[in-house]
Amino acid sequence: MTNIIRTKTKAHGGITAREKELMDEHARLWISRAMRTDPIEADKIVPAIEGIYAAAGLKRPRIVIVPSPMVMAFAYGASAAIWHAQKNKATRQATRQATYQATDQATDQATYQATYQATRQATDQATYQATRQATYQAEIGAVGACYDLGGDLGIECAKRWWSVYQGGNMWAGYDCYLTACRDILGLELTSHAGYAAWEQAATHGGFRVMHEEFCIVSDFPEVLRVDDQNRPHCENGPSHRWSDGWSLYHWHGVRVPAEWIENRKTINPAEILRAENVEQRAAGCDIVGWARMLDALPHKIINSHEDPQCGDLIEVTLPGLPEPELYLKFECPRNGQMMEAVNKRELQKFDLKHAHAWHANVPARLFSYPQQRS
Repeated sequence: MTNIIRTKTKAHGGITAREKELMDEHARLWISRAMRTDPIEADKIVPAIEGIYAAAGLKRPRIVIVPSPMVMAFAYGASAAIWHAQKNKATRQATRQATYQATDQATDQATYQATYQATRQATDQATYQATRQATYQAEIGAVGACYDLGGDLGIECAKRWWSVYQGGNMWAGYDCYLTACRDILGLELTSHAGYAAWEQAATHGGFRVMHEEFCIVSDFPEVLRVDDQNRPHCENGPSHRWSDGWSLYHWHGVRVPAEWIENRKTINPAEILRAENVEQRAAGCDIVGWARMLDALPHKIINSHEDPQCGDLIEVTLPGLPEPELYLKFECPRNGQMMEAVNKRELQKFDLKHAHAWHANVPARLFSYPQQRS
């Protein structure tokens, strides 16, 4: 790292080990902001929005805080029936250019090649990977609500708000990158003055739609649950819920109908099999449990073992897939009956031992069944 350059307008030569440590900590900060579930604070978001408009040379707007992205979408759609949509789009572009994009472009110019790549990897990409599923699903969920609840009107609402919105805290990845270049690499760019308001809005507010006369800002969700891979997930309720009750349901990152989770013990497996999306059907099978699903699916046992902890190798035909797939079905002392998918294309032999070896990531010639599963 002998060619590292750090000035107020230039950062070249990669990053140091200490800078990487600071960037990891910085990424965790922005991840926590993207996952925020505390209520929005009007005394912080209102000045931030006013600052964005001021930086763009626009007059102070009316600012309305609403409880959820769905309310934001419909409220904007109603307003757009009065105001010309093209004018709104211009406002969104003007505020973005004057605050976020100006800093984005200047930062990219100041941090070339190795420094740019290392900083993006440690900040933007790290934050994006940790939050993209939970935040992106909230975005598309609001659009889906307009379609589902509003019919043709909902479609028009979705078209309008989708073209003029900004992501707030749920666009945390690139804000993490821009602020790391400023706070850790030491860049001091003229565009930072205008960006300051955007940064505050990304910290203190959720989704927002921009109009010359008004800005509608969504509150943060009061519930945001994820699995160990930060995919939206909850086994007994919504993964996302806003204070007005609008909710999204996910199973390990896959959007599913609310009743699949709320009524998982009583839902008819046939309803899950009617879902057109293959990933959604697979998630539904996991939710209901394979023991119940097998009663509704064509299947046959390929190989079996007398010990229930070794179990069966089962070939299952799932609607919509071109060919049957293989699953291990066995008893787990901790989790009960389980079924795990097996990639049959990677098996040398279709039998229970080879399937268990594949699942354990051990060569079949070295595999032996455990005396006791933990």
